[in-house]
Amino acid sequence: MMIDILRVRYEPLKSLYLRYVKPILRGHELNNDRSVFTGATYLTLAFLICVIIFPKPLAITAMFVVIFCDSFAAIVGRNWGKHFISSKTLEGSLAFFISGVIIILLAPKVTDSVAEYYIGFIAVFLSTLFELIPVKIDDNISTPIFFGLIYLILMKIVL
Repeated sequence: MMIDILRVRYEPLKSLYLRYVKPILRGHELNNDRSVFTGATYLTLAFLICVIIFPKPLAITAMFVVIFCDSFAAIVGRNWGKHFISSKTLEGSLAFFISGVIIILLAPKVTDSVAEYYIGFIAVFLSTLFELIPVKIDDNISTPIFFGLIYLILMKIVL
């Protein structure tokens, strides 16, 4: 976080930072009027929050969801997406959901209950829908927290 704040306020650091990192930054990350932080900073903050508020297996799963599902959705959506829903594509959303199902099948669980798999599938499905909502919060922070909270709420209801 400190690097993001300093790069915005200290021009020599900004020049050095952009020389090495600019190729991987998104357009809105280069425009400091909208946000000081990059997606990487939001991701780091989300991981910290997940580790603090969720049981370890759920924190790991939430991190996997944002890393893999969001990445696959972006890759598929940009390369093969043709059917738009909001600013996202149906193809990207399907990639998000399918990769999420795989993560639920492979990731550690909080309990030994088979019902937790169904909870995970529902949480991934709802997170896929949540991704379609144009929220102003960076999805690197909103997605894992939303997924984890839905997962926890469903666990309280079902188990």
